[in-house]
Amino acid sequence: VRSTSCLSDSPFSRNFAEIESCASRIQRVASALLAVVTPLAVIGALYLWAILRTQLARLDEATGQSASTLIAAIFTIAALAIPVTAIINNDALAEFLGGYSALFLLCYPILTVSIALALHRVGVEGLTAPGVRRVIIVLGVIGAAGTVDLVYSLDQRPAVKSALLNHTLVFEPLIVLTQPLFDLDGDGYSGLLGGGDCNDSNPKVHPGALEIPRNAIDDDCFDGDSPGSAPPAVIVPKEIQPAVSRGLVERPNILLITVDTLRADHVGYMGYERDTSPNLDGLAANGLRFSWAFAQGPQTRLSVPSMFTGRYYSEIDRSTETWPRIYDSNVTMAEHLKAAGYRTAGVPAHRFFVPNYGLHQGFDHWDLSIVDRFQTRTPFVVTGNLSSARALKWLKKQQPKDAPFFLWIHYFDPHFKYRNHPQFSFGDSELDRYDSEIRYTDEQIGKVLNWIQDSPFAKNTYTIVHSDHGEGFGMHGYLHHGQHLYNDQVRVPLIVHGPGLPPRQIDTPVALIDVLPTALDLAGVQPPNDLTGISLVAFGTETKPPVHPPVFIEMLKDATHSDRRVIVDWPWKLQYGITFDEYTLFNLAQDPEEQYDLHTHNRAEFTRLQKRLRLWMSSQVRPIAPR
Repeated sequence: VRSTSCLSDSPFSRNFAEIESCASRIQRVASALLAVVTPLAVIGALYLWAILRTQLARLDEATGQSASTLIAAIFTIAALAIPVTAIINNDALAEFLGGYSALFLLCYPILTVSIALALHRVGVEGLTAPGVRRVIIVLGVIGAAGTVDLVYSLDQRPAVKSALLNHTLVFEPLIVLTQPLFDLDGDGYSGLLGGGDCNDSNPKVHPGALEIPRNAIDDDCFDGDSPGSAPPAVIVPKEIQPAVSRGLVERPNILLITVDTLRADHVGYMGYERDTSPNLDGLAANGLRFSWAFAQGPQTRLSVPSMFTGRYYSEIDRSTETWPRIYDSNVTMAEHLKAAGYRTAGVPAHRFFVPNYGLHQGFDHWDLSIVDRFQTRTPFVVTGNLSSARALKWLKKQQPKDAPFFLWIHYFDPHFKYRNHPQFSFGDSELDRYDSEIRYTDEQIGKVLNWIQDSPFAKNTYTIVHSDHGEGFGMHGYLHHGQHLYNDQVRVPLIVHGPGLPPRQIDTPVALIDVLPTALDLAGVQPPNDLTGISLVAFGTETKPPVHPPVFIEMLKDATHSDRRVIVDWPWKLQYGITFDEYTLFNLAQDPEEQYDLHTHNRAEFTRLQKRLRLWMSSQVRPIAPR
């Protein structure tokens, strides 16, 4: 524990190499603690194994058969069934383990067989000798005491806790599995094992609760009871309120393109070295390109409903399922534009968009031909060509004299499972195939963009291209997406292109929650007063770039996900893991890949952002309980 003071006492001027050295030292100490303390509790079980083996030997002698072999086989099967069941029933654990799942499955049977072989070699007499017995008992007591200390005192050692959560293979899945056992009031937050629940006897009090001013209760377990002096529910300065049409084009068409699972740093105009996105690069070179755009969640089920409604996922009226139905009480982008006289059409490529999930609201034409054709097999087939073909079929029926259109196209191919496209091959690795999928999807998007450019709609059509989330590829221990809020999972490309918008790169952090007010602004539609996001049109029309409020990102706790929140206030990004009551702070200007957690040595920025994030959580976001 003494060696962890290197972070808490470090000045902010310490360079990243020194910080990394310090973090490595913490990691070694934390790993040593985990490797020595917790497994010591298992040593005490060796004595029980010796007694069990004695009894099994007596059973074999009494029955004249090898009953112990059958019992050992049952124990081995049970040992295998436990981790198999845990992984099948817990997506978070499966996603975290990724390529280590097979090793995790095998470790218990291997441990069982290894202990049995060791006991056969050592012999019962050796393990039950008085001296050995005393050593085993002492080590078992020490291991048990260390484990109890870990459960009760983890929050008092934040540096060790951070290292255990972020730099070890087994600790986070261990918490995912065991922390619910310590949740005494059933509110989803534990008072022990780093859960951060300050009152585990009151289900209305926990780190994710709304803070009620002046009720003499610290509802959200942060900074005591609120005095009630919080600012209004949504902080948006008047000068950046969404505006009515800026007069760029009268009654323009709106083309919205969503590319599933496209990481921002894997497209060419964002600096990627591979030629993965020539068509998107060309669009970005002639429009507004946002360097730091963030999804409001790390999965389609969180991100797209938020983008469609202009609300945070927690504010959306929805059902209780992990993949929820979005209820009719929500007003979508298509509904806003349809009410303004737009013809609306959508071409989805995944089953989350069947009508049962509610995201079809407001679309006159909802083309489910791709979904109906492939059902649940969409991740295993190529659909990008079909998305473009169906969109073009609809577009070719439209006439310039008709009412303006809003068309949404969904491209799914970059999502796992990745396929290699021989005409765009980069190699045989998973990452190579992912890039091949991006290049293929870009080619399909190019077909639509080229048709628009050669059509009568070219002069009055705005195109918005974005992704709904990224992909991990092991950068922070996750292969795919949905289980964390690091940039590799939530930083997305965002392009706004059309007449009157100059070629411009915008480095201000923005969010997908801004897409709805942006589309309404371009269409000249008065936005509702309760939208959280702001229009991004001013970034292309104003000489002085507007101020954008901090960006917030959510991942809500459910059966397969931990509870997390993020604030991005350039250049800082603070992530709060509510389930584990832990914080990480990154300077994105210097560390865009989020390798160096600075929260323990830059206390001023950490405290400022912590208060701002907790204020947003407790009194500004307007959550709706799923029903």
